[in-house]
Amino acid sequence: MIVWAKHGERAIGCWAVAALLGSLLLTGCSKQPASSAPSEQAEGTKLDSPTPSDGVAAVKERQDNRSLTAAAPPDGVNWQVQHEPFAKATRSGDDPPANSNPPPDVTVSGKPVYQLYKEVLALWDTIRFITPDGKPIRYAATIETDCGNIEIALRPDLAPNHVRNFVALARAGYYDGLFFDRICHEETEVEPGKMQVFDSIEAGCPLGNGDPGNGSIGYWLKPEFPAADAKVTHEAGTVGACRGMEEDSAACRFYITLGDAPFLDGNFTIFGKVTQGLDVARIIAKQPTREHEEDVAGSFRPEKPIKIKKVTIQTSMGESGR
Repeated sequence: MIVWAKHGERAIGCWAVAALLGSLLLTGCSKQPASSAPSEQAEGTKLDSPTPSDGVAAVKERQDNRSLTAAAPPDGVNWQVQHEPFAKATRSGDDPPANSNPPPDVTVSGKPVYQLYKEVLALWDTIRFITPDGKPIRYAATIETDCGNIEIALRPDLAPNHVRNFVALARAGYYDGLFFDRICHEETEVEPGKMQVFDSIEAGCPLGNGDPGNGSIGYWLKPEFPAADAKVTHEAGTVGACRGMEEDSAACRFYITLGDAPFLDGNFTIFGKVTQGLDVARIIAKQPTREHEEDVAGSFRPEKPIKIKKVTIQTSMGESGR
């Protein structure tokens, strides 16, 4: 869930929670063909990393390790990100954010939450962004939906822990069978007398039922806002972490912006950018919606679920020092 944060005396908006009950397939989307460009096969470089626990190896075997050249972040970014253990990067379930609900026993797609949590823990330290010989490891994600594919370049140089979290959840199969569950369309006053239309789609609620406080499987992430000189802002295709009123209340849910939204900068963690499939995201945003009495203004639930069939992670190697 995202609940709009306040920036000084000005409210910058309100992101609501997911809304989908059941597991009906979407039939109203116009199918978009997958990219016809062949993907470059990764060369099978073996990375030195801790061995995952029993049960996680099977998860890793399902990974698609093909390389997406279009998904490489810009040259010159700082790849020397410091690895943080899970306990340091997260807020534990012993200290939940205000107004958060306990994690469910099972996701709406039928996956046991406790097992997902264990797999994230086991995978966390295996997800590195630098090889032992100093080469950056680039990560990209492909989200297969009922409406087509969305490809995302992940940005560990901006938010390493949020990228690590997304990769771990994807490799554990968390997102498979969940939904794009919220469509936002709102006019926001960015300064006195100046309005801006804000459009986005959101995904990843474990229950998909629209109840406030859902969005976690038992932990939350500490914020990772970019440095002032990072020259990164919310523009069309930005991928960020949904959160509540507290800065360290992001967890499993994410959003994709469909236009410029600089008023979100410094309030929500950015961890990726859509490289292909923004048209698919816009098709999702145009699906028929319904209002619910508990929804905030500008946030809508799709009439039919927009299903995430699968999220796969691709990796590729850069040159040393980049």
